[in-house]
Amino acid sequence: MDAATKRRWGDQMFALLAANTTQMADREYVQPVADYVDPGHAGRERDLLFRRTPLIVATSDELSEPGAFRTVDIDGISAVIVRQDDGSLRAFHNVCRHRGCRVVDAECGTARTFTCKFHSWVYGGDGALRYVPMVEAFAGMDRAERGLVPLPVAERHGLVWLVPTAGQPLDLDSFLGPMSDALAAMRIAEAGVFRFEHFAENLNWKLVVDTFLELYHVPHLHTKTVGRYLEGRGAIHEQLGCHSRFIAPRKSFMPALKDVPPDQRDISDHMLVINRVFPNAVVIWQRDHVEFWTATPDGGDPNRCMVRLWLLSPTKVVSEADRVKWEKNWTIVKDTVRDEDFPMACTIQKGFSGGAQDHVVFGRNEIGLHDFHRALKEALAAA
Repeated sequence: MDAATKRRWGDQMFALLAANTTQMADREYVQPVADYVDPGHAGRERDLLFRRTPLIVATSDELSEPGAFRTVDIDGISAVIVRQDDGSLRAFHNVCRHRGCRVVDAECGTARTFTCKFHSWVYGGDGALRYVPMVEAFAGMDRAERGLVPLPVAERHGLVWLVPTAGQPLDLDSFLGPMSDALAAMRIAEAGVFRFEHFAENLNWKLVVDTFLELYHVPHLHTKTVGRYLEGRGAIHEQLGCHSRFIAPRKSFMPALKDVPPDQRDISDHMLVINRVFPNAVVIWQRDHVEFWTATPDGGDPNRCMVRLWLLSPTKVVSEADRVKWEKNWTIVKDTVRDEDFPMACTIQKGFSGGAQDHVVFGRNEIGLHDFHRALKEALAAA
């Protein structure tokens, strides 16, 4: 981010910490519990958000050479993304055009062709149908019309974006708006994927995003993990169209900067920036690296989701000397979110399903949650 932005953030966080408070909304926000548990609402989200919106599904680094591929499953849709010989990306429904079988089982790899296991129909990395056994049995079929069905895909800022519905438009400039500059500043295209993992959770996908949008819980739930490094106050929020970002001070902020003149403060090492990318991604900048999370519905049950986590190192190759550092970062991420946040979120999901209340209240100090759920409501209403 530029110097003027960092100066503005530094001044705001310094004032908030000095006053022992955090940025506040004008009023509380009432959030219906039904948005997390109602199958009908989940169906609208699937059809209007997860079928029509560009979704982050990979990094460019994971598809760095011709023939590199990655499969991704998004709420019942399986896609395969392939790097082409000319450097472009193409994406396809991971569905054989013969009998509808899944073509590519591997999560990632490098291949020039893909063969369906059922009858050995062979497809090229460009999606074209290359070979059909006993081809005389399909004399009336035009092979050129039976290639894998393409899906809209694009790259921007080191990230791969997919719309999992054939024929849908994909205009990243319009979609990202001011979030584009925020992502560009993190220089993800220069980074390497140190670790990637995906896992199923028994909670609604929105609770994954909710986890990252407030500091209120940090000094209570994370006393032995990130609570040692992050303040539970002093955070600021900024709306960026349908996206937003959340800037949080580290505990080092005041000790390191309190005696530094405002125009000389460098806050880079004393904060983290949490970017919420609509609808379902959280991209976090932490001093020298980036981690990001996505959450998608997992079938028709609103009580389940699939979570994906990437930890990126600033260079594409990590030396053996640095590996211990990045393993530690990975452990902190897992110990905090998977072992502390998600178990708590699972209890929330059970509480929602139990009928104890028809709404919850987000406090004035939880502005990130206000912004997220308003953005979802506006998108669903507009669709």
